[in-house]
Amino acid sequence: MIPIKYNVQSLMVRRTTSLMTAAGVALVVMILVLLLNVVGGLRKSLELAGDPEVWILLSRGTSSEVESFIPRDEFDVLRTRPEIATTASGDALISPEMVVPFNAALKRPANQFRPAFLRGAQPAAYLVHPGVRLIRGRWPARGREEMVIGRKLQARFPELDVGSTFRYGRRDWTLVGVMADHGSVRESEFWADIDVLEQDARFENGFSSFHVVLKPGMEESFKRALTEDARLTVDAITERDYYAAQTAVADQLRSLVLLVGLIIGIGAAFGGMNTMYAAVARRSREVGVLRSLGFCSRSVLASFLLESELIALGGGILGIAGALLVSSLIGLNRRLLSVGAVTFSSHFSLSACASGIVAAILIGAAGGLLPAWRASRMTVTDALHEA
Repeated sequence: MIPIKYNVQSLMVRRTTSLMTAAGVALVVMILVLLLNVVGGLRKSLELAGDPEVWILLSRGTSSEVESFIPRDEFDVLRTRPEIATTASGDALISPEMVVPFNAALKRPANQFRPAFLRGAQPAAYLVHPGVRLIRGRWPARGREEMVIGRKLQARFPELDVGSTFRYGRRDWTLVGVMADHGSVRESEFWADIDVLEQDARFENGFSSFHVVLKPGMEESFKRALTEDARLTVDAITERDYYAAQTAVADQLRSLVLLVGLIIGIGAAFGGMNTMYAAVARRSREVGVLRSLGFCSRSVLASFLLESELIALGGGILGIAGALLVSSLIGLNRRLLSVGAVTFSSHFSLSACASGIVAAILIGAAGGLLPAWRASRMTVTDALHEA
């Protein structure tokens, strides 16, 4: 095999063209890593809301809380199930909840619309969702026209602060608190007392969902009871599985990001290919010398392909460094973004960096394979003749 030192020295001799090619790869990797970090932030926001110990009950055949409707009388049946965990005072850990669409830009001009969700709940919700906590103000009082707002949503709409009032439905509502939930999608919601909200949302005599905490080992028994009891028309799924299913939007965005990365990566591969073809043409005498020294065509192929990969790998490392620098300069990890009703921040991840390195390696292989193949096909006579 041809020593790697030979390839490094060759790159140093052609450092200007090598750096330009590496810069093209770096640009591709930087864009790919930045976009994957954004998609990763959306996915993380959804996944953080999923508690494996909490189950969501939805009306049969539906896949989201907004679509679901469960008659009120089923609540009385469910809360007596022995499989549901209880508090120290004996109250069942079941939270009936209602979710309706809401416009977060309600204090802005009428032509602005920002989709969000308004969740009606009872105090039991604060026990079933232990990660939800107040960071300012207080929880809505029972029977009062009051709401709390998620931390991320409040940062996006600073006019919606504690003490602000607005009109919704037939009432004037007051924001009385700001809540947080470890950065999850719940920080993109408004919460209100479910009994008051039912009247204004015209969502009477029923709920969107039930969130329940089950006793350990009672999961299968509970699911079986739901299908055997003719009075119940609900399906059960863990919060973790429910929010994992909601990441379909993030998966679609990731596919789009990879497609964009593929398109611009092809352009970078062609740039690298031109550089390597030019290198092969200028170094035909070197190829002839290498062949005359006894190096076989496979060694020449591997040597030139290695050079292409070294350029691409250097570009990949520069691209990741560039992505970190850009994120830091513009505060991307602190900047709030939104997709639909979810407000989130970009999330730096090692998997995005790994994807960037893989992309760089593929670009190096695509751009260097044909030129390396051409160099390996040269005979000693042809190489010296072209020189």
